Amino acid sequence: MIFKKRCDVAIVGGGVCGLAAAATLADQKLDVLVLDENRYLGGQVLRSLPWPGNASGIHKIFRSRPRLVDKTATPSVTILNHTQVMGIDKDLEILAEKDRKEIIGIRPQMVLAATGARETFVPFPGWTLPGVMAAGGVQTLMKGAGVLPGQYMVVAGMGPFLTAVAGLFLKNKGMPTAILDFGKRADTCRLLVHGFRQGAKILEGVRNLTGIFLAGVPCRYRTMVVAAQGSRELEKVVAARVDSLGRIIGGTGKTYKTGCLATGWGFVPNLELPMQAGCSLTHDPDLGGWVVAVTHDFETSIPGIFAAGEITGIAGASISMIEGELAALGILKKLGRNVDVHRMAALQRQRKQSLSFSTWFNRLHRVPDAVFCAIPDTVLICRCEHITMGEIKTAVEKGYDTPAMLKKVLRCGMGLCQGRTCGPVVNRILAALTRRSAEAFPVLPVRTPVKQVSVRSFLR
Repeated sequence: MIFKKRCDVAIVGGGVCGLAAAATLADQKLDVLVLDENRYLGGQVLRSLPWPGNASGIHKIFRSRPRLVDKTATPSVTILNHTQVMGIDKDLEILAEKDRKEIIGIRPQMVLAATGARETFVPFPGWTLPGVMAAGGVQTLMKGAGVLPGQYMVVAGMGPFLTAVAGLFLKNKGMPTAILDFGKRADTCRLLVHGFRQGAKILEGVRNLTGIFLAGVPCRYRTMVVAAQGSRELEKVVAARVDSLGRIIGGTGKTYKTGCLATGWGFVPNLELPMQAGCSLTHDPDLGGWVVAVTHDFETSIPGIFAAGEITGIAGASISMIEGELAALGILKKLGRNVDVHRMAALQRQRKQSLSFSTWFNRLHRVPDAVFCAIPDTVLICRCEHITMGEIKTAVEKGYDTPAMLKKVLRCGMGLCQGRTCGPVVNRILAALTRRSAEAFPVLPVRTPVKQVSVRSFLR
């Protein structure tokens, strides 16, 4: 271990939630440390902005927080990017790896976990072909690296995120071949109703839809990818219409020639670090499934560890910023500092008003069991350990019908990704095959390190 650092508050995650918390804590002159594994802070929403740097993008998106960057760019806030947190223990000691070169031990008085969310998937034949990408991965390429994944691209999956990715693709001079949405056309209209308090979201959505319409991009609803095909890389996508239960309608197949497919079916919280620290979870489908359980002040079941943002409920950037500030105020109360109770009450009201969008968004991404039951036996589910749908079905028929059992008999979730990709999918498959609720299948336990670590870091 290279060195140990003490601070008042350590914030794990430099997305909009973590930054909002850091800005609030900086006002009280606390010694704050922000740890983030990415090159730039701001998470997926503000990924393209260097740190510190021109904050105009933040000003345009979040006009109610115009000094977010300025407040965190102070001597009381230390930024450690390219830093991967490997574990947090119940005594609040953090173990992290900096620049894949050195190990850091951090002893804060308080910890805020703001680790965000990741995408989830519905596997199909050919989903491992080069050229098939997560919709968020495509967005990261364009926002963070300025790379267009191809001149033409099919966008498929479910929900309003598809139009956001297609809209960004158009702005970067790409041409979406088609948008294939499992949902209904009416869901797009409902976005205006449920998101009326999310002004920035509505404006962005309208702009994206307008650009897509003017560009003549076909939008096919109640449609899903049946297969991705190609000899060595993606060459074409086969899609078909589905009924209200998610079953393929015969004779509706259509083929799209493309070298890139962006696919996304919603999001799941990054729970690994709070779980590893011993924080309790709760299951709420309207919040996105398994989430970290928190109090009114966003403190977890482990005293001194707070959680906010997408890990307490999939709700989007606007609510994440509100929760980041609320969690910071909760930390200040815990430390015995004076807190503006009127500000806290106002934020709580804003959050409550915005949760209707969260509920609608998560209900929109509920995929019928029939979709998972219909995955062909030859399709890989655990890509790291090469476990197929057929092997999972056979194991379930033999009575191995829990995530822990499948992990023992098939090694599902024991590969390089440690279950981040296959874990949520396996749980949905188990729920579909056994006809039990998703709540019956807990998230697999995790240990330190929660992600891969370089041996070189330990040898220095």
